[in-house]
Amino acid sequence: MSPRYSAPAHALPDSIGLDAFMARAAADPLPLADRYRLVAAARITVEELYVHLPLKRARYATDPVQRLRLLERRVPALSELQFHAELAAVFRDLRDLHTVYQLPDPYRGRVAVLGFLVEAYHDPDGTPHYLVSRIDDALKHGDFDAGVELELWNGVPVERAIERGTAAQAGCSPDARLARGLEALTLRPLRTAPPPDERWVLLSYRTPGGRLRETRVPWRVRAADRNRGRNQDPVPTLGTHLGIDAGNEAARQAKRALFAPAPARRSAARAPRDVLSYRRTRGRHPYGYLRIYSFNVASARRFAEQVAALAANAPPEGLIVDLRGNPGGNILASEAALRVLSDGPVDPVRFSLPTTRATLALARANPAFRPWAPSIRDAVETGEPYSQAFPLTDPDAVADGLPHYPGPKVLIVDALTYSAADIFAAGFADNGLGPVLGTAGATGAGGANVWTYELLAVWLPELLDPLPRGAGFRVALRRATRAGGNTGVPLEDFGVAADPLHRLTRRDVLGHNQDLLAAAAALLY
Repeated sequence: MSPRYSAPAHALPDSIGLDAFMARAAADPLPLADRYRLVAAARITVEELYVHLPLKRARYATDPVQRLRLLERRVPALSELQFHAELAAVFRDLRDLHTVYQLPDPYRGRVAVLGFLVEAYHDPDGTPHYLVSRIDDALKHGDFDAGVELELWNGVPVERAIERGTAAQAGCSPDARLARGLEALTLRPLRTAPPPDERWVLLSYRTPGGRLRETRVPWRVRAADRNRGRNQDPVPTLGTHLGIDAGNEAARQAKRALFAPAPARRSAARAPRDVLSYRRTRGRHPYGYLRIYSFNVASARRFAEQVAALAANAPPEGLIVDLRGNPGGNILASEAALRVLSDGPVDPVRFSLPTTRATLALARANPAFRPWAPSIRDAVETGEPYSQAFPLTDPDAVADGLPHYPGPKVLIVDALTYSAADIFAAGFADNGLGPVLGTAGATGAGGANVWTYELLAVWLPELLDPLPRGAGFRVALRRATRAGGNTGVPLEDFGVAADPLHRLTRRDVLGHNQDLLAAAAALLY
């Protein structure tokens, strides 16, 4: 078994300026030998364990294995930051947020933030507007507050700045890359990408009253999750049923720490890991509104109990389930929640493995993979790139004995709805639970069970060597294919189509999603 990495005792403070952070990082560079170890581990991970490699080669005309061979030859000529950027780019260009290089200390467990969020809405004629929607109280000064409209970003028209940032994102659709590019303007998890090049940004903005103003905002680096301590990952490293974008989960937790008001934090504490909220509307057409921020929970059963308890308060007229921005998490929890919200059995998604020597060794070493072993072994003769597909979960067993919500339902998704949330959305659509309303054309399209290098090394110690300084890889190991009328259709790169579509309005961005919820409620009646 590979030894677990322990964070250094000289941990960074919870918040530090980017200049100071970079000076700390430069003071203890990664040795050349460790860089070679990382490239070698990356090649094994991609070539032997990455389930979507045939799909990505065909769809994006990319060859990550050859890129890693070339990177290995260039290692001595690169600075440490250049090395991290090059290795991260090999994985980024797969357009798979499950399969990523995770930077070592001091980057792990840290997020670079400006202290505000930018969101977009469009006029009826299609004209885009980019507003500061949330802002840290410590950053407010003069006219710079939530509601101002950005015009220039470091002297560049903000729309063009967003376009440039979007090109550097790993999303598999234009909507997904745009959503992530917009978020990356002001918040960047350092576990999966190097820090910003600039130390501060110069903003030109227009106030609600029409006055043009300018301000300079510095980047800061803070802990991703205040609850797990410094230098920790915001998601489990040894989970076997994970489907999650770890970078977006780190961003979600950082946003909550910066922008969630104290009363919301207290009320959310009743739900596991602050991932659920619920409210009920009254009036002529009442409905329940259940927001699921993440499936990043330890216990699927406890999560299902929480969802069942909240749904029990919903009126029979209908329930709106909102998954926007949900980065995924525990697949068992996702499908158990789906079962709780259904008045009958649900047909879960299926998962298959790549048919490689490494996955055959894994299937022989780990009893949990026994159903997949025969078809992986037979691939020598059949030539199949994937094993047979089997369900990963039994939603009926996890949700056994819990009450189910029988009323009409509507699901709201966006381009940041990813992984286990993709799986939930697929099950919602494939099992006919109700319409899927989207603020983008489809969900984020992450279709896999993701494993960490650290966990795989437990079962494949002869193949996977320990990595330096808490560096790591996450890899899509088992691909997900849909059920029902979409049986066999992959989730990866395609996601779940939304119909109908609702483009966010100014009231949605600056208020409480009034127009979005009105559109969802109209689908219930």
